[in-house]
Amino acid sequence: MLDMTRAYGLDFLFPMADEVVGASLRRAGEFARPELDVIDKLMAKGGAFLDVGANIGTMAVPIAARHPAARVVAIEANRHLAMILSTNALANRLTNLDVHHAAAGATAGLARFPAPSLESAINFGALSFRGNPGSAPTETVRMCTLDEIAPPQTRVIKIDVEGHETDVLAGAPNLLASRNQSWVIEHKGDANSIAITQKFLDAGYGVFWLFAPFVTPNATKRTDVQTSVSGDTNILAIPGGEPPVPMTRIHSANDTRPGSIDGYPYLLDYGFRSA
Repeated sequence: MLDMTRAYGLDFLFPMADEVVGASLRRAGEFARPELDVIDKLMAKGGAFLDVGANIGTMAVPIAARHPAARVVAIEANRHLAMILSTNALANRLTNLDVHHAAAGATAGLARFPAPSLESAINFGALSFRGNPGSAPTETVRMCTLDEIAPPQTRVIKIDVEGHETDVLAGAPNLLASRNQSWVIEHKGDANSIAITQKFLDAGYGVFWLFAPFVTPNATKRTDVQTSVSGDTNILAIPGGEPPVPMTRIHSANDTRPGSIDGYPYLLDYGFRSA
């Protein structure tokens, strides 16, 4: 049902049959490492990190370990994943990591969220209000808003909620108005993602493409030869200044993401080769 592995010098418990996050950690010792490293650099000046849709903690746990003086708040709507995340925090003695079994949304309240068996052979990262692999049963979960749960001095907010991003941002008007945070938000290429990108452009943020391969050629455990690149496309919205690594700027919400490694120059540091 559960397995454990080492990644980033830390212990991670995960669902044994998980097809993406767990599989990547087990065979490569990493998951979306370029995204993690960007968040790490954004946290260099201190503050708090808010991880929305935290899964088992592949972002929250390493950031808490790398920044022991920072507060890290992780929100995960699936009860089993939230319990595993809490276990990972305790196993690595990360007292600066707070885990909330909750979903983020436009208003506070209650909602129903998928609750598949931990023995399921699925991508647990795809669980969402709009995606329920295998038509799993659902459970009641607390719904909170980012404005109510974000710690003071929040510096970086990561949102990976599989199509629920618009609702999450609707619960963060005060955070958005403050323009004090950098945001990493998954971009699905659909109308909602385009509208979110436009929101940040209109607010004067610098917006950039952040593609995060699940596994990189330089992964510590990797032994096979990479023939394709699988990963998530995100936008990075920064309220001022330049990104911490070279990135392609988004000038219009209708820009399409670069189709080759050359559009993500920071990936060259992870063993990818220019096209």
